Amino acid sequence: MRLEWSVEVMHWLLDVHFGEDSCRVQDQNIQDNLNMARKIALNCIKIYKEKNGIKRTISKIMFDCLLECNEILSVMGQEN
Repeated sequence: MRLEWSVEVMHWLLDVHFGEDSCRVQDQNIQDNLNMARKIALNCIKIYKEKNGIKRTISKIMFDCLLECNEILSVMGQEN
């Protein structure tokens, strides 16, 4: 039961933060690649939050990464 819940939470996060359900890519390989990239990004953000004790939401961190390139580097663990 607990494993099933964690799968649902992951799907919810992917849909809310990346709009995965509204993606209309037809090619299965591209769908799989996008899904993997989204999961990697989500896991990087989770690790970043835990490691640095950050209280910002996932959405806020993603938005900050869009505005500031150096933020992406710090989330990916490659601070300059």
